[in-house]
Amino acid sequence: MTKIRTHYDNLGVAREAPPEVIRAAYRALALKFHPDKNPGNTEASKLMAAINISFDVLIDPAKRLAHDRWIADQERLASESDTYVNLPKQTTQSTKLPSPSEPNNISKITSHISRYWFWYGLATVLLWFLSDNDLKLSLPGPKPYRSTAPVEPPPPPQPVYVRPSTAPNGQPWPKLAAYVNQYPRLKANGLSSITIDNSQNDSDVFVKLISLSEQEAFPVRTFFIPANGTFKLRKVTAGNYDIRYRDLNNGALSRSEAFVLEETPIEGGTRYSNMTMTLYKIQNGNMQTYSLAESEF
Repeated sequence: MTKIRTHYDNLGVAREAPPEVIRAAYRALALKFHPDKNPGNTEASKLMAAINISFDVLIDPAKRLAHDRWIADQERLASESDTYVNLPKQTTQSTKLPSPSEPNNISKITSHISRYWFWYGLATVLLWFLSDNDLKLSLPGPKPYRSTAPVEPPPPPQPVYVRPSTAPNGQPWPKLAAYVNQYPRLKANGLSSITIDNSQNDSDVFVKLISLSEQEAFPVRTFFIPANGTFKLRKVTAGNYDIRYRDLNNGALSRSEAFVLEETPIEGGTRYSNMTMTLYKIQNGNMQTYSLAESEF
């Protein structure tokens, strides 16, 4: 049986190829035969026109179905008459050639060819061009892939935390809970107080009281609390604050939720805040903590 050339052959894809493969084949052929890539080459222009027709048929589900039916009909007719039949015009409905075994088959075939003579002629020209070895449409097979992306270096190893032997001021850490020398003590004209309770932890902590009342957050008290110890901040001005601290055993940084110290005038005096904040490693303390970046401590 003589092979029937189809739109699948023109694009170099299998008949069961999905739309993604058809689009990829079309793009590859368009890159090769597009007139912009072949200025002055009339053969490439004709091939590109034929490729566009094949792609238009195969990418449209209705046209593709009609083309598949036409292929089945032509393969059946070719098996009966061993006659080569080229591509007819594709529509949403299949076109069936009369069988040579039917009465008046010669006149019917002649009438059919007369009706579609333009498309038969175009398909014949396309077939002639495709038979040329220099212009045969074929897609390259899969090849080993080698990436040209630069190889990113592995991330540097994280430094191992070592507890500093001295406080940031260069002096030894206090033996008891206390302010760390050389740090300013700000917001110190109020009546409120805050007790920081570290009695449930076995780690020394380096702690800062942070003011949040201005446009930028900044530390107003800096102090040290040993494991299982407490420290009370006195005469703190009313305002918005949070607590930030470093666990000196492992270097981890944490911060508390923001809180408010209030001073309200009342008859005969002032009502002020006197609060206690407990540092717990487990989630049953009275202060919710969050992780903290080094730049925020």
